[in-house]
Amino acid sequence: MTISLSSSSLFDRPDRPTSRHNSTWLPTHHDLFLVMEASGDALFVTDHNGLILFHNPAAHQLIGDNQSRSEHHLHELFQCVISHDESIKQCPLEMTLSSGQPTVLPPYRWTRPDGTVLDLCATYWPRRKGAQVIGVLAVFQNLTAQQELQRDLQRVARLAEDAPNPIVEFDENSTILYANTAAIELMNVASAQGDSILAIFPPTLEEIIHTCVASNQPSERYEHVFNSIVLAWTFFPIGDLRLIRTYGIDITANVELRKAKEKAEETAKAKSLFLATMSHELRTPMNGVLGCTRLLQDTPLSTQQQELIATMQRSAEALLTLVNDILDFSKIEAGKMTLEIADVDLRSLVKDVITLVAELAKAKGLSLTSTIHEDIPPLFRGDPIRLRQILFNLVGNAIKFTEHGGVSITIDRAPSVSLESEHIPVRWTVKDTGIGMTQEQLHRLFQAYAQADASTARRFGGTGLGLMICRQLVTMMGGTITVESELGKGSTFTYTTNLLPAIQRTPLPPSDSSQLGQATALPLPQRILVVDDNEINQVVACKFLQKLGYHVEVARNGKEALESLLKTTYDVIFMDCEMPVMDGYETSRSIRNHEKEQKTHRIPIIAMTGNASPEDAQRCKEAGMDDVVVKPISPVSLRSVLERLGALPSTTTTQGHSER
Repeated sequence: MTISLSSSSLFDRPDRPTSRHNSTWLPTHHDLFLVMEASGDALFVTDHNGLILFHNPAAHQLIGDNQSRSEHHLHELFQCVISHDESIKQCPLEMTLSSGQPTVLPPYRWTRPDGTVLDLCATYWPRRKGAQVIGVLAVFQNLTAQQELQRDLQRVARLAEDAPNPIVEFDENSTILYANTAAIELMNVASAQGDSILAIFPPTLEEIIHTCVASNQPSERYEHVFNSIVLAWTFFPIGDLRLIRTYGIDITANVELRKAKEKAEETAKAKSLFLATMSHELRTPMNGVLGCTRLLQDTPLSTQQQELIATMQRSAEALLTLVNDILDFSKIEAGKMTLEIADVDLRSLVKDVITLVAELAKAKGLSLTSTIHEDIPPLFRGDPIRLRQILFNLVGNAIKFTEHGGVSITIDRAPSVSLESEHIPVRWTVKDTGIGMTQEQLHRLFQAYAQADASTARRFGGTGLGLMICRQLVTMMGGTITVESELGKGSTFTYTTNLLPAIQRTPLPPSDSSQLGQATALPLPQRILVVDDNEINQVVACKFLQKLGYHVEVARNGKEALESLLKTTYDVIFMDCEMPVMDGYETSRSIRNHEKEQKTHRIPIIAMTGNASPEDAQRCKEAGMDDVVVKPISPVSLRSVLERLGALPSTTTTQGHSER
């Protein structure tokens, strides 16, 4: 870019000597041109009409690469005005041309022709030739970066000032340098109460600040109670300035929620402990009642005595069902109800349930039938205990509420929801000809402690927990349960369960005759030690085991059991868990340690406990016990656990027993 300054200099002045040897040096036209070219400010030279004659590189950059200096009037390009009031607005270019005095334009926002918004300020200098003003030199400064930074600082300051939580800055001597409005309000409250303004901070404030400055690391969170408000303070170092900024948060609501949660957890824990204790304490006498009634049934009794014993047994079994329902309900409330996966034979399961309720149905003259469709495989994988519980509950309810007719069970395949799922949907239907229900009664049927109406519990008994538990178990198995009923015409319960297909196991090769003969020749266990502090439980367990063909001895606590083991070799030990002197857990661990030290064979230990939860069973396993039988015990449950351990006797004749 070239420009001639000979005919119209920027600042015309009287001629002066320019010799470098002169004491006063004056710039040449070339020097002035270099100054303008090198300036970081945008410089525009105009004529007396405001037409742009020249602009330096900074000006070219300011107005944009596509703009030409010869195409614009300075005022048209920048639209500069100075407002003295709302009615008077003047152009600074015209003011400078008319007055011959410099005009300063304060910062304003300018929109470049390409749409970019910039922050500018400008000064208009008059150009003279002699006494005549022949144009202006306009100097523009681009303040965009500085203004944006200033706006950012203002926004940050406003955010801190308007923040609902207190923000305070300290120097390394714990002197307050800044506090936002929220912090000042808290300090005013402290001052009004006669406290120091530092009362809103943790009492170890100086120590916290000193540590934070020394380590140049943020502090941990400090919770501090002030005026019934719980404030959580966190301290942060500000770079290397040896300043500390702290942020406070009102966590009063969170603390209250946390306390409520802790209280609820403590209550739930106490409730679970209470239920577990009551379960154990109820099952212990129940074991004696049911055990003795079973033993009495095997003795010569009159018809009237047999009826009374049967009534006692049904009552005890009803009480046991109640205990089980309450425990299951507590597990559901605590979210601890779980399912197991094992082999399930539905036909055997249905047969077992029918066997259990057959006497009740026969006593009322009801028919009891079952139909299992041919498309139902012989084996599945699922939770056999819970499947039996659901069916037993529904069939038992059907018999309870039916006076004439009968109850039918139907099992078939349900439509599959997903073709890709490996689960097999099984539909179960329990239909009765009982009293039925109204639509209003159906709506509240599956609620906890709910029955059809208030008179139902008085007439038929029960807690109303059974159906709620059934629905929860069905839901956990990926199914649904529905009921159709009409008053006086019976009810039909239909539910689905998603079961897994059975695992195809390779059958073991048949043993040859020599191996078979050797196996049958092995001695089977005959001697059992029962460890229990309750005399009734001792009698019941001994009588049942004697009927199974065992020789039984008794120890009243773990210490006596260890003494017996030093004198006698036992094939199986039944171990109560809760005993004085030495409980079953400690005793089992001692036995396992002794076996390990002496390298003797492992004696099967079976827990015999009133605690029925999976957690209790796991605790027994961790103590070294091999299996668990839950009180009240029966010959069936004892035989089953002994079968699992391969500990059946070779004869079923009754053996004698001794007690120590």
